[in-house]
Amino acid sequence: MTPHTVISAFRNCLALAAAGALVAQIPAAHAQWKPERAVEVVVFAAPGGGNDKSARVMHKIWTENKMLDAVVTNKVGGGGSLAYTYISQKTDDPHSIAIAQAGLVTNHITGRSPLHFTDLTPLAFVGSEPVGLAVRAESPYRDLRELVDSLKKDPQSLSISVGSTRGAINHFTMALLAKSAGIDPTRLKILVFGGGAESVTNLLGGHIDAMSQAINNAIPHHKAGKMRILALSTARRSPGLPDVPTFREQGFDVVIEGWTAFMGPKGLTPAQIAYWEELFSRTVQHPDWKKYLEFNSWEWGYRNSRDTADYLKKDYEVSKALLTELGMAK
Repeated sequence: MTPHTVISAFRNCLALAAAGALVAQIPAAHAQWKPERAVEVVVFAAPGGGNDKSARVMHKIWTENKMLDAVVTNKVGGGGSLAYTYISQKTDDPHSIAIAQAGLVTNHITGRSPLHFTDLTPLAFVGSEPVGLAVRAESPYRDLRELVDSLKKDPQSLSISVGSTRGAINHFTMALLAKSAGIDPTRLKILVFGGGAESVTNLLGGHIDAMSQAINNAIPHHKAGKMRILALSTARRSPGLPDVPTFREQGFDVVIEGWTAFMGPKGLTPAQIAYWEELFSRTVQHPDWKKYLEFNSWEWGYRNSRDTADYLKKDYEVSKALLTELGMAK
């Protein structure tokens, strides 16, 4: 079985799981532990970035409903490595947690960070955001097939931003698209910037041809008519973007999810983990969180600590196979 076959099979399983198996798993008993002081919620992106927005929506829910006393801290650098390393140094302290995305897994595989996801404690999986491939409104590419046709003629003909990190989910999306179209993914002209906001600025300014990004970066500009989202990485169309087709609809086998989880340091007790599971299981059910997901075309989901750990293990294996094929695994 080829790495691409393994990747496709696993991504399909993830899509099915997101559609059916991701149901809230409310802990049977309330946790006996609770925070004794304000909790620090660490975000690996600058204020205004996608995961920063997610963390602050949760913070708002916690504050307004008196669920948790917390502060949000931004620690930017290394594609998330700085934030994750900071949390890893808080061993046994349940008052410091971090929002995490795929970089937690891929940074270790590529050698960007010595930190393995098992060096932290998974607390909860809270949803997944699709990747969108977007061009500016003035682009000559009206649909995905036109863009792919150009890449087939010359993979270097288009400059494509994948945000702040090569070898992460935005880059994976372009690699899978290239493979599905019979193009060598290592030949694509991939660019990185400081983050999604910089990618947006460069795309709107006409300095790059396309961007593969977490969809929240493109939605406001798509709705304002300044960008055109050519495809979403979901298995089916998003209710929030009914006019945007999926990659698969257009004949390309690309289904991938940008998961978001919360992690704590090592050494947490079962009671402390149970507290965080109970808090996140309530938070993802809150109307404000669901409204945020709908606006940003996320897929709702929840996994407890153990199931999140299992999910990360599988994602690590799949990511390593693709990064090896891209020549980026250490």
